Amino acid sequence: MPAEHSAAVGNSSFDPSHSIVVGPPNPELSDTLLLSGLSAAVTSSTDSAISTMQQRPPSPLPGTTGVSRQRKMRVPSPSLLYTTEFKLYYLLYLTVAPHMAYTMYQASSPTRSSYAEYENELSEGWMLGRKVDLSDGQWDTFRSNLLKFTMAMLGFVVLNRVARTLIPAKKSIYGVLPQLWLTCVFGTLFIMVLSGASIVFIAGLAWGNYFLAKRCAGRRWAPAVFWTYNMLMLFANEHYRGYSFESIAAPLAWLDEWRGILRRWDIMFNLSMLRMVSFAMDYHWRIQQEQKAGAERIDAMALQIDTARDRVERACFAGNYCFGNYWAYLLYPPLYLTGPIITFNDFVNQMRQPSPATSLRATALYGLRLVAAGLLMELVLHTVYCVAISKWAHWDEFSVYEISLLGYMRLTFIWLKLLIIWRFARFWAMVDGLETVENMRRCMSNNYSLQQFWRDWHCSYNRWLVRYVYIPLGGRKTSSWNTFVVFTFVALWHDLSLRLLEWAWIIALMFLPEALATWIFNRPQWKSKPYFRFICSAGGAINIVGMMIGNLVGFGDEGVDKMLRKIFSKEGALFLAITFVILNMHLQVMFELREHEYRKEYAAAAQNNQTNTPDQHSSTTHAKHK
Repeated sequence: MPAEHSAAVGNSSFDPSHSIVVGPPNPELSDTLLLSGLSAAVTSSTDSAISTMQQRPPSPLPGTTGVSRQRKMRVPSPSLLYTTEFKLYYLLYLTVAPHMAYTMYQASSPTRSSYAEYENELSEGWMLGRKVDLSDGQWDTFRSNLLKFTMAMLGFVVLNRVARTLIPAKKSIYGVLPQLWLTCVFGTLFIMVLSGASIVFIAGLAWGNYFLAKRCAGRRWAPAVFWTYNMLMLFANEHYRGYSFESIAAPLAWLDEWRGILRRWDIMFNLSMLRMVSFAMDYHWRIQQEQKAGAERIDAMALQIDTARDRVERACFAGNYCFGNYWAYLLYPPLYLTGPIITFNDFVNQMRQPSPATSLRATALYGLRLVAAGLLMELVLHTVYCVAISKWAHWDEFSVYEISLLGYMRLTFIWLKLLIIWRFARFWAMVDGLETVENMRRCMSNNYSLQQFWRDWHCSYNRWLVRYVYIPLGGRKTSSWNTFVVFTFVALWHDLSLRLLEWAWIIALMFLPEALATWIFNRPQWKSKPYFRFICSAGGAINIVGMMIGNLVGFGDEGVDKMLRKIFSKEGALFLAITFVILNMHLQVMFELREHEYRKEYAAAAQNNQTNTPDQHSSTTHAKHK
């Protein structure tokens, strides 16, 4: 729990809960007086709180992770960027990377006999005089509706900005934040366009979760109720395929014809399920925090939001957990369809106190990065037809080298597709003044640790899992079985199928060798060896191959079995050996990039006089990952 948590109201006689329950005759005046009273109470109790904190460390409140321990930082290693060894790696990039690109381009050439098998999957292009591969349904839908999505988001943001100018934001504690009224209205209209009359089912399911949260929050068994309701909801949505009005009452059958743009609203509702759990659990922890520390102290802490962690962990005012804010949070248009995922606490706290990270300069630069990623995707789909080939082509015509590169590009396409879709949503949230987590923090080709890979791939979902699943189940204390529970939920949440469940368990099993290798080699006698980083790169190369195979099996593309058999045949043995050597060299560059990031972090800490005696830095040491 951050140190500010101890700046509690203490023995102050001011009790905001009475005003929250009764409701003032003049809400605007009472809001101002109440917030002023809370601020004064916080100031008057600071000295005594600091004295208490010096005597004993504060115990974590429910829903928080406690005080961050001040870590000791090791001295960074000297840079290797200009050594002879790394000059060899640069030469490797200058020769191998262009050859890979040329080989993939040739594999997609119209002169190949296999081209006729998948040509019907290609569409007319606008770049380099070539056709474009739009055979991926998700990307084709996003690309073809990009202008509509842009106009809808632009209209929402402009209206929101105008409304916030006319109605200044208030740090209200009584209910719906004034700046969220328009979000409620626009969000409702947005969902009616997308889902038509099915908004009745969406509202009913959302209300059921809200009702349970209000009735059960604060009790020990409440999380079990929330999770049971939401998991049963997922199964019911899938089983009944979004429900029908005719099954409820025959006279209502005509409503089934009005299903909106998305006929299957339930497919996109899985993201809403995460938000529903977030609201219920955040409110549950708010009540438990009141029981432990008192409502006065928790309300005082809600006024001191300084960091992104504060926005997530510090509860909102009790009155902010109302249906209006909950409804606006569920239907917030920029994030409704794709995310990134944001917690209820974070959402409301940013509505009360916008993040400085959404400045005009930061948002404009992010928009340029989004455009650059989109142009890169167009170039890839005009030159490498990896999606269409993976569906229709016969693998016998391709060499082991070509098969591997096409499989690699297939995964790269998935990464780039999700990157653009998530960045599009995040960009419009930033334009509206809401900061969310970057879902893809690293390039797919800049990962070697399975653990770090899953932290950086769909990062906001990973953080949601940590906060609402992993930590409540015991965190690191129970990680041996906790990981399997987490990945089982991940599979069921994505799709209620045995194939994805098998994929999830394969990924969970792959964590074990990495954890074992870390336990063995993360010791002083190994780290002091000059060849230690080469041991790490060997383990990283094995990890990369395993992650690629695991993901290929999980997506179940046609021809994957033939592709794998050909790669692991005698013909592919030499290729695998060469690939392993090249991956080791590539990993040395990755390690140096991580170390370069750490050098900047170390320099910033030294400048702020926060550096302690040299020690292991867990987040960047190679041994943590291998």
